[in-house]
Amino acid sequence: MKKIIILTSALFLGVALMAYLYFSKLGTDNDAKDLALQSATNNAALVFSFQNDKGFYDIMEGQQLIQKVLGKDKMNLLKRLKAEIIDDNGLNKYLKDQQVYISVLPDSNKTLNFLITLQVQPHNDIKKFYTELKAKKAVSKSSKELYTIKLKDSLLVYLGVHGQVLTVSTSLKLINDANVRLSENPFTDYIKENNRQIKNVLVHVYINFNQAPLLLKNIIAGNINGEIAIFNKQNTFAVLNYNFSKEKILFSGNTELKDQQNYLKLFENTAPQSTSIQNILPDNTANYTLYAYDEYKTWLKKLNNWQEQKKLSKKSSEVIKKVKDEYRTDLNAIFPVYTKNQFILFQLSTTEKLGAISLSDGEKVKQLLLDVSADYNEDIRLFKSSDILYSYFGEPFKKFGRPYYTIIDNNLIMANNASTVQSFLNDYKNNRLLIQTPQYLDAVNQISTTSNVSYYINAKNSADIFRNTIQLGFYKHLRADSGLKSFDTFYYQMSADRNKFITNLLLNKYLKPEIPDSLSNR
Repeated sequence: MKKIIILTSALFLGVALMAYLYFSKLGTDNDAKDLALQSATNNAALVFSFQNDKGFYDIMEGQQLIQKVLGKDKMNLLKRLKAEIIDDNGLNKYLKDQQVYISVLPDSNKTLNFLITLQVQPHNDIKKFYTELKAKKAVSKSSKELYTIKLKDSLLVYLGVHGQVLTVSTSLKLINDANVRLSENPFTDYIKENNRQIKNVLVHVYINFNQAPLLLKNIIAGNINGEIAIFNKQNTFAVLNYNFSKEKILFSGNTELKDQQNYLKLFENTAPQSTSIQNILPDNTANYTLYAYDEYKTWLKKLNNWQEQKKLSKKSSEVIKKVKDEYRTDLNAIFPVYTKNQFILFQLSTTEKLGAISLSDGEKVKQLLLDVSADYNEDIRLFKSSDILYSYFGEPFKKFGRPYYTIIDNNLIMANNASTVQSFLNDYKNNRLLIQTPQYLDAVNQISTTSNVSYYINAKNSADIFRNTIQLGFYKHLRADSGLKSFDTFYYQMSADRNKFITNLLLNKYLKPEIPDSLSNR
C-alpha cells in the first residue's frame, strides 16, 4: 500500500513538474514574441501591423492611394528598405513571415517619423544573422547594438539590434527610445488581445488615443484646445483592418473606451440610429460631429449619471431652477418632452461654429422658449440665461453658453453670433446644402447608414482652417498632388455594439462619372 502511495505521489509530482516547466517555457516564449511589440508600442499613437511575406508587398505595390497618404519621402524610404533587406534572400530568410510593426512617432523639430520593428525568427541563430548583416557593403557597425544602412541616395538609416528584435528608423532618437520596453503597457495588451482574435487580414492599424497629444503637438501650430481638446484625456484604443480597394481607403474594426467617465460612454449599449440632422448643413461645412441615441429620456438619465460622476449635476440643477424662478419656465417640460434622438456640432469654412438639435415639434418649443429668450429679429432669438443647452446635452454644448438660436423645420440651430445663425438660414432657405454635393454623397454611400457618433471632415472646406492651425510641413502634405490633396472626405463612424463601437474610418476620393464620347459630343 505504501509503495502504491509513493508511486502515485511521485507520478503526481512528475506531472506537476512537467506542467510547470511547459507553461513556464510557454510564458517565456510568449514574452520573447512580445519584445518587438513592446518596442513598437512605446509612446506610439499609431501602429501599423502586417506579415512579412511576398503576397503583402505584391498587393501594396498597387495601392496608389495608400502611397499618397504616406507621402513621397516616406514611401520612397519604405521601398528602399524593402530593396535592401526584404528583397535580400540572405537577410530575409531570418525575417520571413514575421510580424512587422510600423509605429508613427513624434520626432525632433516638430516632425513625425517611422519606427519599424520586427523580430528575427525564434528558431534561427541570431549570430548567423549578424554575420550575414556585417557582410553587406551598405551596412556598417556603429556600436554593439547599432548599425547604419546607407541607401542608394545617400540616405542614412539606423538599425538597432536588441537580442532577436530589430528596430529601423532614420531617427537615432527613436532607435534609442525603442530600447525602453515598458513591463506594463495597456496598449501592448490591447494589441495582443486583438491579434488573437483577428486572422487573415492584410493590414491592421492600432490607435492609442492616450498618446494622441504627443503627435498633435508636432502637427498643430498652437495649443491642443477647442474641438481637439478631447484628445488630452482620451483613454481609448481602436483596432482597424484594411479593406482592399483602389477607389478609397477604408478601415473597419472597433473602438473601445477605457475611461468610464468618457462622454462617449453615454452612447454605448444603444442601438445605432438612422440620422437626418446632417442634411440641414450648409454646403460650406468644414467638419461636424454627429451624436445619436434611441430615445432622449433614456439618454438623459445616462447624462444625469455622467454629470453626477463629474460633479456637474449641482450646476445643471441650479441653471434649471434659476430659469424657473426668474422666467416661470419649466425647462423639464420642454427638452425632455420635445427632443428627438440626434444632435450635431459643425464648423463652417469661415471657422464659425454652430450646433443643432432635432425636435419633435419645433413650433411648440418655439412658443415655450419665448419667456426665456429675447428677440433679435423675426427669425433669431437670444437665450437670456446661460448653460441651458449644456445642462441638457452636456460637453459638446459647453461652448454655447448663451447663444443666439433659430428653430426651423423641427431643428433648433444655435451659434454665439447672430450673423452666423443668419448665414445658416440664408443657405438653408436657398438650398445650398452639403447633402447636395456629389463628393459628400459619394462618401456617405461608402459607410453604414446607421451610427451613434460620427466625425466628418471636408478637406476643401477645411483648407483655410488647416492653414492656420497646423505646421507648414503637414499643410504642404495635405495640399500636395503627391499627398492628400486628391482626398475630399475623412469620416470616422462609430456604431455601438454593447461596450464597444463598430468603427469605419474612410478616406474618400470622389471620381466624377465618365461621360461617353458619344454623349459629350452632342
